[in-house]
Amino acid sequence: MFEDIITFDQACEFLGVSPKTLYGYTYKKIIPYYRPRGRHVYFRKSELAEFVTSNRIAPVSEIAEQAHQMTRKPAAV
Repeated sequence: MFEDIITFDQACEFLGVSPKTLYGYTYKKIIPYYRPRGRHVYFRKSELAEFVTSNRIAPVSEIAEQAHQMTRKPAAV
């Protein structure tokens, strides 16, 4: 349970961002974080991974395949 919890510095390293950037994310409440008793900031690694993968951009090949599948379907009556 607690192995998923990481410190601010570890979160910076995990995300590959500077402390200034991560402070901005927490200040603007862009990223989920925990601040027990108003002191140190902690993160769940699983939530950071979710944040990083939340806005997936499909490659052209995938979009082309979807378009191909849509044009092959018979029209619904």
